[in-house]
Amino acid sequence: MKKQGILFLIFTLGLMSVVNAQDYKSFPINKVKNFEQGMYYTIPQTQLVFKIKVEKIVRNKGIYSESAYMLGIDNAIQKQETVYKIKNIDISSKSIPNPNQQYFLTFGEKTIVEKTAIGGLKSIIVTADKDKNQSQPYNLGLMDKRNDNRMPENENLNNKENQNSAPSLSTRPIFETKLMEEGKLKKYPFMPADKVVSEIKRLRDKQIDILSGTVEGTYINTTVDYMYKQLDEIINGYIALFTGVETTTEEEYTFTVVPNKPIIVEEDLLEPICKFSTTKGISDLNAKNDDVKIIAAIHSLNTTSANSKLESSKNSDSQIKEKLEKNGVGVYYSIPEEVNVTVNVGETSTYSKMMKLIQYGTTTYIMNNNSNLSFDENTGSLIRIWK
Repeated sequence: MKKQGILFLIFTLGLMSVVNAQDYKSFPINKVKNFEQGMYYTIPQTQLVFKIKVEKIVRNKGIYSESAYMLGIDNAIQKQETVYKIKNIDISSKSIPNPNQQYFLTFGEKTIVEKTAIGGLKSIIVTADKDKNQSQPYNLGLMDKRNDNRMPENENLNNKENQNSAPSLSTRPIFETKLMEEGKLKKYPFMPADKVVSEIKRLRDKQIDILSGTVEGTYINTTVDYMYKQLDEIINGYIALFTGVETTTEEEYTFTVVPNKPIIVEEDLLEPICKFSTTKGISDLNAKNDDVKIIAAIHSLNTTSANSKLESSKNSDSQIKEKLEKNGVGVYYSIPEEVNVTVNVGETSTYSKMMKLIQYGTTTYIMNNNSNLSFDENTGSLIRIWK
């Protein structure tokens, strides 16, 4: 027991000597002293972004749909309906601040620190000369001021948020609708179906006359073509009164999810995204309906299992952990986990994406006190160490 105490003392003294020689060091925010000057930084977390593209089909019944057989039409629209279909789900990720992974960094006059837009570390450069302007390998436009002790502004970290963009989409040109809006088909709103059929036949005969040149007058080719197309539009407008009109548009919705690491990482985490109905379309999870939930399955590849075990072992001694937090380490950084995110829609459509998920991985630290460091802007992981 006495021998273990001596070994622990030697380790602690060695640890303190390393920390005290640092050009920069980091502390958990609850260990920051009032007189410390430096800047806060965050190890980010991953927000999953789902952009869902939905096709909306509106079918309007024609006023002569029951008489469509008179024109030889057997597929006329027989009822008013709106049908929705998910066309695509784009899965991506975005880094946002993590309120549970905030740290404070102090550094000497020879050290240049650059941060990302969300307050994570981008690089730490220890210069050989006090004139920092001579040794800036990076654009320092985002670098915090030395006495800036403000925490990075957190984005909205709600696990699910719906940002429904305005329907943009390409509407299939339906000239029948345009003609109806312009009043060209309202001339005979109560004309019997057989009379409309006769009118269609008359207009088609007129087209034949135009093409054959039997129409009175002299016309150039462009005029003939124009007259033919005008009649064609009117004919198709009349036919639409039998077939009905189908209009297709697309709508795009964006949902975000910030998944929490499950207790058992080997089991897939199921995260609801939104609700969907073929008759009502997309709705938020909070909507009071019985529509089917669209769910994302997150499957971990266990790429950081060894690192997680190592970190758990390092933190098992509470006294050593307390000393590290009190005296500071070089810098904290993340080791993100590789995951596969999959969304199934019905029995036929599957959308998936391989990506790195920060909060599924682990957080570790480097004791090195005077090396140059660069970090991945999206994940906060350590990319490079050099002198």
